[in-house]
Amino acid sequence: MRNDITPGARFPDYQLTDHTATRRKLSELQAADPMIVVLSRGGFCPKDRRQHEGLIELYREMEVGYCRLVTISTDNLSETNEYRSGVGAHWPFLSDAGRVVQKDLDIPAAR
Repeated sequence: MRNDITPGARFPDYQLTDHTATRRKLSELQAADPMIVVLSRGGFCPKDRRQHEGLIELYREMEVGYCRLVTISTDNLSETNEYRSGVGAHWPFLSDAGRVVQKDLDIPAAR
């Protein structure tokens, strides 16, 4: 992980395509609210699918507290849509099939 990603630091403002095929910046999705960004290996991963099923309950509480949630998936756009629908999520999923975020943040590939 990059050493400049620390608590309180400004997170990079990535621009990726969301589940509606619209290019979105993280800053516009966040607006003035706190935001949690979840990096996902994709819908093929049973651990990630289970984690997102659990996030459904948390998201209800987050909405009440004006907190945003965004998932960045390494799936292509079609797979990202299937993943989002399959877990029943109601927050934005961004497609990063080129793994731009993973590479930029210097996150090692899953083993």
